[in-house]
Amino acid sequence: MAKQPLDKAKDPPIRFTDAAIKKLSPDPERRREIRDAQTDGLVLRITPQGQKSWSVLFRVAGAGEAGLRGPLRRVTIGAYPLVSLADARDKAMAVLDAADRGEDPDSSRDIAVKAQKVKQEAEKAKTERLIRSVIDRFINVYAKVNTVKWKDTQFLLETYVVPHWGDRPIDGVTRADAHNLLDQFVAEDRASIAREVRKHLTRVFNWAVDRDIIRANPLAGMERPEIAYKPRERTLTMAELSAIWQAAPLMGYPFGPIFRLLILTGQRKTEIAEARWSWVRADIAALEIPSDFYKTKRPQVVPFTAAMQTIIDALPHFTIDDYLFTTSAGHKPVSGFSKAKQRMDKLSGVTDWTIHDIRRTVATEMARLGIAQEHIERVLGHVIPGVAGTYNRYSYLDEKRAALEKWGALWDLNAEGGVIKPPRRSPTGRKARPAAQG
Repeated sequence: MAKQPLDKAKDPPIRFTDAAIKKLSPDPERRREIRDAQTDGLVLRITPQGQKSWSVLFRVAGAGEAGLRGPLRRVTIGAYPLVSLADARDKAMAVLDAADRGEDPDSSRDIAVKAQKVKQEAEKAKTERLIRSVIDRFINVYAKVNTVKWKDTQFLLETYVVPHWGDRPIDGVTRADAHNLLDQFVAEDRASIAREVRKHLTRVFNWAVDRDIIRANPLAGMERPEIAYKPRERTLTMAELSAIWQAAPLMGYPFGPIFRLLILTGQRKTEIAEARWSWVRADIAALEIPSDFYKTKRPQVVPFTAAMQTIIDALPHFTIDDYLFTTSAGHKPVSGFSKAKQRMDKLSGVTDWTIHDIRRTVATEMARLGIAQEHIERVLGHVIPGVAGTYNRYSYLDEKRAALEKWGALWDLNAEGGVIKPPRRSPTGRKARPAAQG
């Protein structure tokens, strides 16, 4: 029987499956050569006697004239079904990969090793596209670098998304899948969780689109009015705020001073609770919060009033780290606000409020005192659009201090319980607080 040319297979290519291969019958007049429509170069030979074997057709890069590919060649990789379809494709990819790099696959005795390497790389690429892997990369590459509360994002995604979708490829998640996941939380009366999951998942998918991991975000433009965020409009009355102020000394350190400073400064909870001694500027009598720790990514300078300074001076200073407020002797910033808020509710008698409502109330009451809105915005650390928003961090320091003094004049430290004293002992002891850094 005459040898058939390598580049002329008489049978048309088909997409190989085990079922399709079993249906292929021999031709008693010739040796059949059928190419795989999925893997370039992979050929199944069928002898007139019905024996089936795999081979790969290839051209070595740079092996021809003028640096072109060399002549068409063949490598036999085994008999079917001893070598399965999946293994044949892996080995074919290894041969073709070597040929593309200019190597001679026929001279290598370790095609199986190359095939295993190709298979491992494919498995790695597949693993990297799983939801759990994409979320992990998102947290480490993007969230940790660009967001202050990346730990909250990580906790939410790992708690509410990974258990459901973790082992699914990200490009396999559909819009219907997203709706179904959110529906589960809504059905469990956890609309707030559904809202946060949608918000953070949208960021993950947008990031994945930007990185060309997926082509489109399945959550883009999603309409879910039942979980839409409804801005709070609750402001405390002065009587309610006074009740919180008066209850603060009963809580002691660290939450008592925190609640009073929140009232006096109008800052966010995290910015006060995680404040450090290194942020205290004695030279300008202010707390300077670095941009990395501030929501707007701009540094915020909070001028001290006499009342604030009195509270700061009464705080303990632990030997470990430099947090102003801690429940772990300086190891970590204060935690446990949920329980502290519940206790404050009982001590003050004020209900149906959030800690952030204090900030909104401070802004409202400052306006009622006649303080200019621009100065209130500066006190709160809001980004002011346009030219007015670009300014030196120490600009308006006097105006902010005057606004805080006018607001602080309404609050008497000595009238209801006096200065909140620190605890008598701490597990690691206390030391005298050094002079604040300039």
